Amino acid sequence: MKPRPGLPTDIEALTDVIIRTMPLDPQWDYRFPYRHEYPEDHYKFTRLLFEYFLDPAYDDWQVMVVEDSLETGCEDRRVVSFSVWDVSYRNKRRYGPGYVTQDPVTEVEKQGGRARRDANHKHFQEFWKGQIRAYKMFFGKIGPDQIHLQILATLPEFQRRGHASSLCKWGMKMVHQERLKDISVMASPMGHSLYTWLGFSLVGTFHIQVAGEEEMLTLHAMKYVPDSKVLRVVADNGQCDLM
Repeated sequence: MKPRPGLPTDIEALTDVIIRTMPLDPQWDYRFPYRHEYPEDHYKFTRLLFEYFLDPAYDDWQVMVVEDSLETGCEDRRVVSFSVWDVSYRNKRRYGPGYVTQDPVTEVEKQGGRARRDANHKHFQEFWKGQIRAYKMFFGKIGPDQIHLQILATLPEFQRRGHASSLCKWGMKMVHQERLKDISVMASPMGHSLYTWLGFSLVGTFHIQVAGEEEMLTLHAMKYVPDSKVLRVVADNGQCDLM
């Protein structure tokens, strides 16, 4: 049940995981309050976003998945948990500081996402703009020495099996192996305790709120900074046994 890279053929499974899992997080209701009225739009544009994330041509992004089965020892496993990582540090190292990161969200908007009926578009735009502002405030630009955890989701019936932790630890190993400075994540209240347990530190708290409205979201900017002793081991033998 170790993480493996996501493939374009995983698109249906990932769409199912995200649609079933993300409503547990308040930010999903905030952005998509009309998803029950327009389920076809909700499915269509959610799937389209993950088609971009899984597309090998969009190599600024890395999807990692975990497969599992509810029955112990069953060989018929399916994708039950996944993470999406901004790994644009690779291309920024290759092409220099002027490199512009690929943006699947904008691509979905070009494909009709601006008119999707399942979303509150004011909330949707403020959510993304607010995260960008918060990232610049707490982390600066995502540079050639950083990796960012964009999305983490596990089906409810498969939670508390260590899948989310294993996906985070994949990123933590990448930090050591690639000699990066840190992992950044904009954590919801749901994810805050997991990241804290894994050794992430709180950088700051911020709010997503449309001007003139009372409704708002509270998110936490968090980061994981690798231990310098482990970095030295990686440098010496090229291996990392982060547990």
